[in-house]
Amino acid sequence: MNFARLQQTRIPDLAPVYGGARGRTMSSRHQLYAWRALQEAGVKTIIDLRLTDHTDRLPALCEQYGMHYFSYPVDTSAEAVSAMVERFPDFCGLIDTGDFYIACAMGLHRTDIALCAYWAFYGADRGIAPPQIHGYRQEDGHTTDKLNRLLNAIYTAFTERNGIIPMPQQLFQERKAIINRQAK
Repeated sequence: MNFARLQQTRIPDLAPVYGGARGRTMSSRHQLYAWRALQEAGVKTIIDLRLTDHTDRLPALCEQYGMHYFSYPVDTSAEAVSAMVERFPDFCGLIDTGDFYIACAMGLHRTDIALCAYWAFYGADRGIAPPQIHGYRQEDGHTTDKLNRLLNAIYTAFTERNGIIPMPQQLFQERKAIINRQAK
């Protein structure tokens, strides 16, 4: 993916991540100008972190520009956590492939949660560095409480789904501590 091409746009909160890019949602009418740049940059998949797209605008735009649309709903509800765990292998595969654009409505908090889940439950075991935190920064007056609660919920859901813990509790706590340190 040609990240330099994306930098030529005015996409808010744009940053490189794991061979792809993160930023604000591309479903907004304010972002329509940037779709051609996504296509020219080589983006193959749009990962939507919202619960639903009530307008179906984002899937339609993906189809129009020849990109794959993937919904990975990040939310604290039990239904969303279950969907995250169910879709996790596909989500990890898309991140590993690269050439993706990942976003939520604001391009901050849900993106951090999704990327931290990828790292904590998958990437860390493969020697991948933790993602840079953009939304849960203490300097901006935020805490990682919500992020940690959701990681805990995912841990529990993986355990219930598979009948075994995804990793020892001590290792999980260490990984969350690494994430928390990054938010300072």
